[in-house]
Amino acid sequence: MSRASRRVRAAVLLLAVVGAGCEYFRDSPEQELANRRWRECVLGLRDVMLDRVDPDGRIRFTYVGMNDRDRMLTCLDVAARSGQPLPEPVASAVAGK
Repeated sequence: MSRASRRVRAAVLLLAVVGAGCEYFRDSPEQELANRRWRECVLGLRDVMLDRVDPDGRIRFTYVGMNDRDRMLTCLDVAARSGQPLPEPVASAVAGK
C-alpha cells in the first residue's frame, strides 16, 4: 500500500471517529424537551440551579428556597400535563441550607 493511500485511509478513519463522537455527545430528544422546559420554567427564579438532565429527560436540580423549588416543580408538572410526559424531576436542597 502506498503512503498516499495510507493517509487517505487514516483520514477516512479519523472522520468516522469524529462523526461518531459528535453523535455520542448529542442530546436525546427527551433531553432537548427537558432543557426547553427548564429554560421556560426557570425565568424569574434565582435560587434553583440545573444539575443535569438525564438521557431519559429527568431533570435534576438544586434549590435554596422551598418557594422556588415548589414553583419550579409546579411549572414542570403543568408542562408535562400539556405535552409529552417526562420522568419526575429530582430536587435537592443546597447542602448546608
